[in-house]
Amino acid sequence: MQRIRISCLSVLAIATSLFSFTNLKAEALPQNTPVIAQSSEDDFSRNGFIMPSKNIYCVIYGGHLRCEIVSQLKPMPPQPESCNLDWGGGLSLPKVGKPSVICAGDSAYSPNYKTLAYGKTWSRGGFVCKSRTNGLTCTNSKGNGFFLNREEWKTF
Repeated sequence: MQRIRISCLSVLAIATSLFSFTNLKAEALPQNTPVIAQSSEDDFSRNGFIMPSKNIYCVIYGGHLRCEIVSQLKPMPPQPESCNLDWGGGLSLPKVGKPSVICAGDSAYSPNYKTLAYGKTWSRGGFVCKSRTNGLTCTNSKGNGFFLNREEWKTF
C-alpha cells in the first residue's frame, strides 16, 4: 500500500482552482420576501425573571410561561415514555389551560433576568407570578397555575 502526503496548501490550491469566489455578489431580497425576526437576548430577558434564591427562573416562551427549578421538582413525577429529553426541570403554564411538567432538551435560563424580590408581583402577557420567601405562585388569566419551591410543587 502506498501512502500519499497532501499538505493543507495543496488542498487549498485545489479548492481555489475548482471554485471561483471573485464573481460573488450580494443581492437584495425582493421586498415581499418574509424575514424571520430574531429575538435579542434583551427581549428574552425582559420577558423573564429569577427568584432571589437563584433556584427558580421563569420566562414567557412560545406562548407559555416556563418556570425552571435548578434543584428539580420534588417529589419528582414519573417520567412518561413519550419524554425522551430532560424531565422534571420545571413547569410550563399555557395562556389557557393547566400547567404541565417540562420535557425539554434546552433551558430557558438567561444571566440577564432581573430578580423578582420576595413580596413582589410580576405580571406580563396574561401571566401573574408572586414571589414569596416560601416559594413562587404563578397563574394565567383563567386562574390555572402552580406553586413551586425547592421542597414541593403543586398545580391547580
